[in-house]
Amino acid sequence: MASKQEGLGTSTERDLHVFCYQHHIEMLPRPLSESAEGVLYACREPGCLVRYDSSHGYFIDTNDAETIEQETTPRVNCPNDGQLMYLAEVMPQRSSFRLWKCPECNGSHTNEETSGGREKKMGA
Repeated sequence: MASKQEGLGTSTERDLHVFCYQHHIEMLPRPLSESAEGVLYACREPGCLVRYDSSHGYFIDTNDAETIEQETTPRVNCPNDGQLMYLAEVMPQRSSFRLWKCPECNGSHTNEETSGGREKKMGA
């Protein structure tokens, strides 16, 4: 359930498989308002405030400044185009594994691919 192997070609925002970095479950897509283009992804876990959209990356959906200040959201940039990436796959049997994908170029990398194991710990 925590892993998807789909979408190997070029993806559109509507077929992204975005995972919540806290709960490691696939987030549900919702269209943004008619005046704004794109899709907002929301965690399915009750009470979870984690959201993702391709222009802002992960963020906390609250106006409570204290909650926002206490929460650290992952900021993984695509090495090809600098776009904020999303968590696309986790593996329960390898708890440290994370597959990050770019919503623009569909490039991907894992935290295990980073140079010499010096990956930045994201808390994700």
